[in-house]
Amino acid sequence: MSRIAAFATAFALALIALSRTGSAGEAVVLQLSGAATFEAAGYYAALWQGYYRDAGLDVTIRPDGMRDQAPVEPVREIAEGRAQFGTGTMQLLVRHAQGLPVLLVAPIFQQSGAAVYYRADSDFSSPAALVNARLGRLPASNILDIELATALRAEGIDPGKIKSVTISPDQIVPALAERQIDAAIGSAWIVPWQAHERGIVLKSFNPANYRVEYYGDTLFTLQRIATAKPETVARFRAASLKGWEYALNHPDSIIARLVADKPGEPPVADIAGFDRFQADVARRLSRYPEIPLGYSNAHRWTQIEAGMMGAGVISRNEGLASFVYSPTVEPLREVGAGRVIPIAVVVLGIAALAALGLFWRRLPRIRLGFGRKHSAGETVEQSGTGSPSVISDIIPRRPRLRAVASHDEPEVASLPPVVNLNDVLAPLERRIRQRVRGKVRCRYSLFAELWPCRAEGGLVAACVLDLVSAATKAMTTDASLIVGTRNFTFDKDNIADHPGGRFGSFARITVRDNGPGLTETEFANVFDLEATSRPAVPGAVAVMERLGGFVRVESAEGVGVAVHLYFPRADEEAPSTDVAAAQVAE
Repeated sequence: MSRIAAFATAFALALIALSRTGSAGEAVVLQLSGAATFEAAGYYAALWQGYYRDAGLDVTIRPDGMRDQAPVEPVREIAEGRAQFGTGTMQLLVRHAQGLPVLLVAPIFQQSGAAVYYRADSDFSSPAALVNARLGRLPASNILDIELATALRAEGIDPGKIKSVTISPDQIVPALAERQIDAAIGSAWIVPWQAHERGIVLKSFNPANYRVEYYGDTLFTLQRIATAKPETVARFRAASLKGWEYALNHPDSIIARLVADKPGEPPVADIAGFDRFQADVARRLSRYPEIPLGYSNAHRWTQIEAGMMGAGVISRNEGLASFVYSPTVEPLREVGAGRVIPIAVVVLGIAALAALGLFWRRLPRIRLGFGRKHSAGETVEQSGTGSPSVISDIIPRRPRLRAVASHDEPEVASLPPVVNLNDVLAPLERRIRQRVRGKVRCRYSLFAELWPCRAEGGLVAACVLDLVSAATKAMTTDASLIVGTRNFTFDKDNIADHPGGRFGSFARITVRDNGPGLTETEFANVFDLEATSRPAVPGAVAVMERLGGFVRVESAEGVGVAVHLYFPRADEEAPSTDVAAAQVAE
């Protein structure tokens, strides 16, 4: 090594050593909204793996749920200066609408885990069925009860007219076991475990099958903190997401540490078993690695806010731009003990190295991916409560079901192009609204993260328009129609609840009306072209068989009819909106 190169190397090492000396990291407190279980594993992983330290932060994590102590409100802790970050649910959106300047830094879980639970020997598998149930409900301010209320409202059901019993979260399983209630809204993070401990079998359905899916536990702060210390927020966010990535990829390691250290006071006796259970829940609700950790969809937030306003949960729109954090370029990381290398020193160092003739290799770019993709026949991990993602279409109470599908893949000379069904349906919205104007209300609800599939745009558009016309014809004035899309996966846990389903992952289009429903005879003949009262349905069957998909019809008298078109998920990415729109126009 030449003297110049050796001097350059020594100078660079001196710069690194300088960055490792000085004051300790910036003190930061994270206030959890719950106990120190795997539901908060990513933050502990970031602490234990040194990610916070490497970001120049000295982090203290404070769990809630301590025995003999009153519950802690993370928002208040931050507002009064006792913490800088907290975790919370979609209740934060309510607080934002009330004028509190909360800032959602990163959604950790793409799904909230809310579910309506009922005994396996009963059938309360939809909002419509709850009309006849003794329903266990949490206090009105609880986010799970808000999720239930928005699903009921989306179905045209007044929550106030359901026979309900107010209970606390820890009473759900005992009340179901003792038949004091027929069903209850609860959390996937705890209710199945409690049912397992009592030896009772529960079934559930996801309220998000009937309206947009809420995000789950999220990281948040206050807007004034983000304004005053933007780099602190950015570094804390990045280190936390890195911790969650580690926790989800190394659950056994984190569980062992949670069991050994017992931070806070675990709410169960079998800490390891409970954390393993929650690790499975965390993987499912985060949808990682399919969706990047911390991903936030603006259109979905708009739908959530609109649903809350429609249910009367919030009364005004405060604007989502000031509520959802927008990450910028990651700031210079603080190294070692936590002091940023002074800019002047860095500049001088670079100048010195340049003068010495040392040429640095250009660093390779980091490529960000969305994780692996599932083929049309690959199953996404589920809990039996529905699909891994959401839409506001309607499935009536446990109806008479019949589904027609070509379970043998059709012979196709050339495969249809890969499309995003939202791009096919979007240009139809105006035509559909014009078609139903003056008779029914129309709600268009397209899921922003719809899986790509193979379809012929013009053929699908014509099929949907026919189904809309048939549904409109069957309804009286002032009824409602919903055209929606969603992702859906049939697996061993849920296929028995969906007769006519086919194993695999599908993008789905639903045309649903709240008309009188089909009579027994009409339902029996719904797929018979010569006898059906809705010729558009057998027409849809022919289209879906051509495209390798299938059709399911659900009907309940007095509730309405839902026609579901299932398109097998494709491996490739969907084309641009312009391509799909051109297919519709042909």
